[in-house]
Amino acid sequence: MRSIALILAALLCSACNNSGWNHVPAQAAASSPPPGSPRPPELVLPLEVDPKLAETFVRIGFGIDKGFQSTDFLTPRLRTVQAVPLIKLVRQYNSFEGERVAAAVQQLRGRVSGVEFGRDGSPVLFIELPYWTHQREETLTEGMGTKIPDSENEQLVSEPRRTFVTELKASEFSVRGRRVRVWWS
Repeated sequence: MRSIALILAALLCSACNNSGWNHVPAQAAASSPPPGSPRPPELVLPLEVDPKLAETFVRIGFGIDKGFQSTDFLTPRLRTVQAVPLIKLVRQYNSFEGERVAAAVQQLRGRVSGVEFGRDGSPVLFIELPYWTHQREETLTEGMGTKIPDSENEQLVSEPRRTFVTELKASEFSVRGRRVRVWWS
């Protein structure tokens, strides 16, 4: 009986790892930065989400199907490939154009830690920038990567600032640490 339980537990663990669930190896969590460097902030990995449920969440939040809406909601942190179809659902909201914003978010793939999308009255987008190279979405390395210099971070911020404010008419673009907030009125 005990061997059956062990076999089922091994199969379950194998299925979880093969299905894309977020799995952080114990070795990666136990790693420490080089002496003299600051510890990286805790990284919240983007969740694996059911795309249909996420779509329903955004449709309800923006009142796309009418009948109900929320003026204050936010998805959990998502990978850019998960966020893009959700952003496209909101075709137009004042100066916000879902297709164009989604295309701009797609350009950030592999360079950010994740994206959150929702409403703060109007459409809002949060972009999480990594402190370390292993914190970039879709990075497959184990252990600690290298620290991303502030100069590289500033360069990464300047491109979306130009795109979202100048081309996509965002009303606000603010940066706090490594978190970017983009909001359309």
